[in-house]
Amino acid sequence: MSAKYAATLLTSRRFLPLFIAQLAGAFNDQFLKLALIAMVTWGGLKMFGWEAQVITPVAGSIFTGFFFVFSAMAGQVADKFDKATVLLRIKQAEVFIMALAAIGLFFGSAVLLLLTIALMGAQSAFFSPTRNAVLPQWLSDKELVTGNALMRGFVSVSILLGQALGLFLVLRAGGPQMVAGILLVLAVIGWLAIRKAPPAPAADPNIKIDYTLVVQIVKTMLFALKRPAVLRPMLGIAWYYWLSAAVLILMPAFISRVLHYDQGVMIAVMVLFTVGALVGALSCAVLAKKGEAIWLSAMGAFGIAAFTLDLFFQGQNVAPIIFGGYIPAADGNPAVLGTFADFSSTQGALRFMISLFGAAFSSALFVVPLDAMAQRRAEPLYRARLLAAGALLLNLSTTLSQLMIAGMGWFSVPMHFAYLQIAGFSFLIALYALHRARTTAKAAA
Repeated sequence: MSAKYAATLLTSRRFLPLFIAQLAGAFNDQFLKLALIAMVTWGGLKMFGWEAQVITPVAGSIFTGFFFVFSAMAGQVADKFDKATVLLRIKQAEVFIMALAAIGLFFGSAVLLLLTIALMGAQSAFFSPTRNAVLPQWLSDKELVTGNALMRGFVSVSILLGQALGLFLVLRAGGPQMVAGILLVLAVIGWLAIRKAPPAPAADPNIKIDYTLVVQIVKTMLFALKRPAVLRPMLGIAWYYWLSAAVLILMPAFISRVLHYDQGVMIAVMVLFTVGALVGALSCAVLAKKGEAIWLSAMGAFGIAAFTLDLFFQGQNVAPIIFGGYIPAADGNPAVLGTFADFSSTQGALRFMISLFGAAFSSALFVVPLDAMAQRRAEPLYRARLLAAGALLLNLSTTLSQLMIAGMGWFSVPMHFAYLQIAGFSFLIALYALHRARTTAKAAA
């Protein structure tokens, strides 16, 4: 696969409308969530007298909860109707949801903003399996890895921009109004873009939608269990979300409490992760040949194991590796956290940044081929329903990851030990991926 495929896709009606709609939606999700976090953390926004440390996790749980509950039904809808039409309706709904968010921002209503977060979770639940199921319909087999690489890589950039601007803009003079306007403009851009998408005929128009949400979740998971060839890459994708959630949760506390640096270092870490993920995803587009590219996933898993193991060792040996992370008070305790300038001047800074970049690069190398693999292997008749099981798995894995980190905190386990766990599991997954790559190569020979 060469870079010319990426250029071809980015000018193709089969890909560009969905690409723009995905980027706009990913930006809006993060933009609004981080704006809400900034308003409750530093802007004094209250709801029922709750403090910021209560509202923030409640908002996150509302989003993921609604995503989880509606994912299984969303798979049925995507298989029953033309997927281009489903995507159009989803993007139309986003315009109305962002209009509600704008009202909440204008009036400083936490209740309206939380309602918006809930509706965004439900909307994302319908978008995710539809997007994944339509890609194999619009792209050829040899284009799937490239298409997923472009999606993964540039969505990570869109997410970073949404997070940074959400935190930066909302607390400025006229900030809520600016945020409201940007949300609406991007929602309209996503809707206008998806209108240009080609038809994607229904896989099974005779499906009867099951509105018993919990029952349908169980049925969807059992359905996926009977198709291990599709389930295996979806489990790998779920692992990617597990480790991503763990790293994102750990990193702020790791930087402030273990390394003793301020938020300037955290911003640098976010940028570094994003660039690493983008470069890793684009590398997949260049390196992948026709086929499933399992060997790239194996390489990515080995990379995750190596770089996260190095992060663990750096956490074990903070003093000799990254020193000067704080300005000591008279009694020797860390009174003032170090800045990014302090950090960048230390002897261990380069090693730390290389490990972070390498982990992000390897994660993208691991997950992009799995995206294409699951999409390619799922039978067209019920592709969206199978891929909806993947959405359920990634929500479950993210929740379990958060609970694991919370449990480590409860039992006072040093936080950098989570990197050791990630490295261990990633090494085992890498061995399995290497085994599958060899088995596939022998079968193809």
